[in-house]
Amino acid sequence: MSVTEISNGKVIVKLGDGGSLKVGIAYFELLDGVRRHGSVSQACREAGVTLKTGLKWIGYLEARLGFKLVEARRGGKGGGGSSLTERAIKLLQGYYSARSATRPGFLTTFLESITSARNIIRCRVKSVRRSELLSLIEVEPEPNQSLKALLTTESLERLKIREGVEVLAIIKSTEVLIASVNLIKDDGR
Repeated sequence: MSVTEISNGKVIVKLGDGGSLKVGIAYFELLDGVRRHGSVSQACREAGVTLKTGLKWIGYLEARLGFKLVEARRGGKGGGGSSLTERAIKLLQGYYSARSATRPGFLTTFLESITSARNIIRCRVKSVRRSELLSLIEVEPEPNQSLKALLTTESLERLKIREGVEVLAIIKSTEVLIASVNLIKDDGR
């Protein structure tokens, strides 16, 4: 089962039996809210629906998909909360992928919400130098410019990185140095 596309405000999920399920984007936005907040009630508030409606949506999806999406933790001293099941996370990842195809900027907005990075640059892989433990990739954000990243060869293989594929360079702002091109020109260089 996987999210195949988003069309006319509906998410289309291909089911294991060959059929499909078509639901509003709001259902998946609610699941995303549960992932981010760890709370169904807070996700409902953000989505602008009552808790009763949100639970109804989750129940509907679980019944149609045939597996649990949300696990609740009872309250107590540390308080309660909710989290997505592993299968729900995989389904949500399919949604993110399909959504990024229909809404420019969705992927970078999503990455900003789950990382502390705010500088995300779409790049093309220019070259890959592999070794047993680490591999060096060179990416090209714009013609005649490049960035280099050192990553484990295991990550290289898991992410299916090879020359010519499009990737995102995510740069943590505390690790970026900025130089003024104007100062360099004024200095006679």
